[in-house]
Parts: sequence; structure tokens; C-alpha cells
Amino acid sequence: MSIHRSIARSAHARNAGFTLLELLVVIAVLGILAAIAIQNLATHRARAIDASMRSDLRNAAMAMESYYGEFLAYPSTDTALLLIGYRKTNLVTLTIAVTTPSTYTLTAARPSGSKPSFSFDSSTGLIN
Repeated sequence: MSIHRSIARSAHARNAGFTLLELLVVIAVLGILAAIAIQNLATHRARAIDASMRSDLRNAAMAMESYYGEFLAYPSTDTALLLIGYRKTNLVTLTIAVTTPSTYTLTAARPSGSKPSFSFDSSTGLIN
């Protein structure tokens, strides 16, 4: 009877764990899922950076109009906008170009976005 028990134990011991092939398949599936997740993360990060640049342009345009309402001229630097209450996002560079006394162009730039920069034209009111 003890021979029968030892055979049953050894058969049970062989079926208790995972095979090497099963472990490799699981690792391959996890690798594919991780690659998909990393790609989606990069896409969403670029969209978030674009949204921060566009948001800064809208806020800066409102600050430009507030400054004009108070001083009857558009400012040429973003430091003047800080006096009005404009707060820019970290790592976003804002450039102001006053093209005529009644129009201006704002450009927001930040690395790692889907585009290197976005522009706001006061004559059209559009962000490109």
C-alpha cells in the first residue's frame, strides 16, 4: 500500500505547479498589455500639454483685454499681465506680439505636446 501512496504523491506533485510554457504565455500577454498602456499614456500626456497651452492662451487673451480696458494699450510683456492677475502654467512660455495698436498675437509653447506651440490671433479670436 505504501508504494501506491508514493506514486499518488509524485503524480500530485507533478500537477501542482505551472509549466514553463504557461508562465511564458502569461509574461508575453502582460508585455503586450504594458506596451499598449504606455502608448496610450504618451498620447494622453501630449493632449494634456496641448490643453494647458490652449488654456494659457485663453487666459492671457482675457488678461490682455483687461489690461487694455484699464490702460488703453496692450502690454508687450507677460510681466504686465501678471499685474492684472494672469497666472501661467509651469513650463509654458508665452510670447506677446502687438502687431497694431488694436491687434495682437499670443504664442504659447511647451515641449512634448502634439504641436510645439499654439497661437491666438486677436483679430480672429481663434487658436491655431
